[in-house]
Amino acid sequence: MNQSSTLIANAIDNLDEFGERVQVSASNELIQLVSEQLYQSPLKAIEELVVNAYDADASECYVYVPLPSDFDQNRAIVFDNGIGMDHEGLVDLWKIGRSNKRTEEIESKRKRKQIGKFGIGKLAAHAIADRLTYITRNNQDKILSVTMDFRNFSSSVTGESDPIHLPVRHVNDWGKFSDDSYMPEILQRVGINPEMLSETKAWTIAILEDLKGKARSIKEGRLRWVLRTAMPLGSSFRLYLNGQEVQSSKEDIEEVVTFDLKDLPKARLESLQENTGEHWFIQDESLKSDSFESGITGTVKVTKETIYGGKSDDLVRSHGFFILVRERLINQDDPLFGVPPMTYGIVNRLRAEIKADDLDEELKASRETVEESSKKTDFQALLREICNEANARYTRWKHDNTSSQDLPQEETREIFAPREIEHPTADFLTNRRTDSQGTEADENSFYIEEINTDDNELIQSLYTTTSRREFRYEYRGHGRTQRLVKFDPPSTFWLNQDHELVLAYARDRQSKRLLEDFATAEVLLEIYLRDSKLSAHDVGSVLEKRNGLLQKLVRDETYALPAIAQFLRDAAADANELENRIVDAVRALGFVANRVSGSGKPDGMAMLVQYPDGEKKITLEAKSSVGIPSLNSIDFAGLQSHMIREDADGCLLVAPAYQGESKEDNEAAIRAQSLRISCWTVEQFAKFVEDAESRQFNATDLLDIVLNYFSPNDVTARLKDLTSESLKDKSSLYRAILQSLRDLEGRMPNKPRNVEMITTEVSRQDGFDDIRGNDVREAIRDLVPLSHGGMALKSENNEVHLTITLEELEKRVSSLIK
Repeated sequence: MNQSSTLIANAIDNLDEFGERVQVSASNELIQLVSEQLYQSPLKAIEELVVNAYDADASECYVYVPLPSDFDQNRAIVFDNGIGMDHEGLVDLWKIGRSNKRTEEIESKRKRKQIGKFGIGKLAAHAIADRLTYITRNNQDKILSVTMDFRNFSSSVTGESDPIHLPVRHVNDWGKFSDDSYMPEILQRVGINPEMLSETKAWTIAILEDLKGKARSIKEGRLRWVLRTAMPLGSSFRLYLNGQEVQSSKEDIEEVVTFDLKDLPKARLESLQENTGEHWFIQDESLKSDSFESGITGTVKVTKETIYGGKSDDLVRSHGFFILVRERLINQDDPLFGVPPMTYGIVNRLRAEIKADDLDEELKASRETVEESSKKTDFQALLREICNEANARYTRWKHDNTSSQDLPQEETREIFAPREIEHPTADFLTNRRTDSQGTEADENSFYIEEINTDDNELIQSLYTTTSRREFRYEYRGHGRTQRLVKFDPPSTFWLNQDHELVLAYARDRQSKRLLEDFATAEVLLEIYLRDSKLSAHDVGSVLEKRNGLLQKLVRDETYALPAIAQFLRDAAADANELENRIVDAVRALGFVANRVSGSGKPDGMAMLVQYPDGEKKITLEAKSSVGIPSLNSIDFAGLQSHMIREDADGCLLVAPAYQGESKEDNEAAIRAQSLRISCWTVEQFAKFVEDAESRQFNATDLLDIVLNYFSPNDVTARLKDLTSESLKDKSSLYRAILQSLRDLEGRMPNKPRNVEMITTEVSRQDGFDDIRGNDVREAIRDLVPLSHGGMALKSENNEVHLTITLEELEKRVSSLIK
């Protein structure tokens, strides 16, 4: 028997035991189920060990698998420089079916979120090996080891078997052990220098021995591809396979936009000043303001294809904002740092790494999230402008690199002739130069940027333009009270993304096109009015009234979810307004809701008829305040009495915030739990409403939380889980259902439509031959709330009823059918 085929496990068995033995309880049936069914692929066994290395907060991981030509090799090896394990850690490692990885104690030692949840990933090793040995060190100068022989698990008809007790071995003399055992060859194979182990205070080596036939089928190229797809972009985690670094497959995606924060244009900085009230400027290669005197630096990239999704997102996301405060990543869960996107066009292509050390004082005790503060709000305003600038540059790149034949129809529309925009604009600027020398007191334009009227070159270029001009529509924040648009001649329209009209319609592609056309018409209206010799004062007065009317019209449109979300945020300190906005929000999600007033009554009532268990009714309660409402001001007992009086099934309570981790907060949580009152913050509720279309949230999702999650922490946890759940794109199924309803028109006119009938029609369409009735029923349930009463599903007989035309239904559910 040559050295390479000798087991390191045998050398470990000659070492002294350390502490109590590790008890492992699992039947052979469970081992077989996990390793041979859940983890059938031998590649998965290696991938799971790499995930364990990531979970251990390793910065480097080295993997060795024998090639088919290495027929004499009987082991595979995974090394990582993570936190390692002490005796307690080894005990925890072999708790089958449970994982302690997410406890506060262990998380406090780590810098990144953990992936493993169930404690069974280690069993994947059994798919390719009969023995798994761990040798580990964890900053205590003790090197410990434990070996699992999977063949020791006994078969059990009942599913129970006697536990296995694994001895923990102590490597007292590492130098002697590494010389006398087979460690030099193991380290050489995996690519680790022996001196590295002496200099590194914490590490773990996982050695798989007695390899099975599946291990011999592993091809290095295929394994490298699997690991590449599992690696995120720009991670602090580096992976090596058989001596060569494994880079994320997303590294291959072309970057089409790249810029530094110091390259933000003047218009963006001016917008920041308008929104934050602070002067923003570039100094020493960084962006600064009074609140961020240390400066903010960073690089923004937009890729040609999406960098969102795939297996790598299981480790860590590759897209969005990566905010570093004193070299620590703080927003690992939220790719947009709480900033609602004006457009989803680049969100999945955007990667921005930003350093902002001045946020350090705003960090919560967990060092993971940032306290709500004016500084955080100002920082979010910056991120919004960064996102807008990235989108503008990506749009220009896309236009410049796509032929007119390949552009979508809405991007190749015929632009106005010069006589309709450029020439009237030139007339306006020329007249302003003349009129400003007269007696008019205020010559400020309403929609047109202040420019130098002595710019003869600009005016001349507008007059001499004969070809079609491509206009640019860009977005920046001007504030809620500011105007819809500013025109920067000769070709840029800056839309105010804080304006109600923009909030309501900028996200949808078709309505966005109409919005931009409308903004163009508004600018031209001012120019045409001035060309008719009306005074600047009169024109401004008319357009001011018109601007106010537009804002009011949007506020009365209860189904514009992004606008409603912003209205909720704005109303946090206004009792009457917050009550109104909560009612608007639940209506928009699909409830029948109304405002209630009077002593001893809730602020509102909401009813959902199509809930699986029949009609459900909840009370709506608003607790507005400038700060955090006290326990007494919430009056949980009074809220419960409202529920009893109205015979309601639950209560939705919305407040700006709740007390932190204090005795009062604990009491509030206890009362909320015992009285079944669901406690939401204004921001949580606004975010839920804002994301309803993109994440396919509806009234049922909201009601499920209100009826089952009560304390602030429970609501927070459930919203986090709901948001992080993978969303299956069902848009093709939604379209198939609508097409089926259209196909049924005129057929069997006296027979009610039902789920079974629609499923049959759907199954006849390409790609749906194996569709199930339950899938169709769930998809119809998704469509019902967004139909706003136009579509109903009767739970007792699965009948589908329409009270509107199919054309109108398609308009109302357009966000789902895409």
